[in-house]
Amino acid sequence: MSTSNNNNIDYKKILSAISYDMRNSLTLMFQSLQTVANQPQATKTLSTEELSDINYQVQRLNGNLTQLMALYNVEEDRLMINSTEEIVSDVIESAVFQNDLYTQSKGIEVQIHVDDDLHWCLDRDLIAYLIDDVLSNAIRYSQKQIDIDVSIDDGQLSIAISDDSNGYPSAMIDAAAAPIDELASSFGRMGIGLLFSKLIVLSHDNYGKSGELVLNNDGKLGGSTFTIVLP
Repeated sequence: MSTSNNNNIDYKKILSAISYDMRNSLTLMFQSLQTVANQPQATKTLSTEELSDINYQVQRLNGNLTQLMALYNVEEDRLMINSTEEIVSDVIESAVFQNDLYTQSKGIEVQIHVDDDLHWCLDRDLIAYLIDDVLSNAIRYSQKQIDIDVSIDDGQLSIAISDDSNGYPSAMIDAAAAPIDELASSFGRMGIGLLFSKLIVLSHDNYGKSGELVLNNDGKLGGSTFTIVLP
């Protein structure tokens, strides 16, 4: 990613959109809680589906706050990252665990294929956020299965999250391939989500190589695959 464009990304617009999403999540959570509050005292309960939905909105709020904190410290269209050597399986399993209620409520099985001894230098918080965000969206659209495959390709770490959904809309494929400074202006909220994801991977660099995102609809499960590549 070039840093010579003197911050062409409109961060005020992005922060405003993130704040709007947070307000939407809070509104939906409030409505769910109001529904429970209005039930007769003797039957006041939350269904698994309602709990799952609230959990999903809490995850979204947590993700929004992560975005806000990271973007607050952005410099020259790059995030300030704190890379440490991490056990990759721990980072992935943590994200899967956070979505456990969501996967159980939808009857979706998540399989992880990774070497337990694999270490990599990365920003644990940001990569965990990214995996969690991709996974929660995959759960939302999958039918019954999600696979997470981790490998080393050409000296780079590859984390591929595949599902059995109907695949990504063509607009999302186009957005993922677009220049980063066009995402927010040309692709709306979908572009803003991808912009932050791109900032995360592009801010991971090593020996002149930067990370990348690869989205396609030729997944191993017949649906979409979101691949995170880190040098």
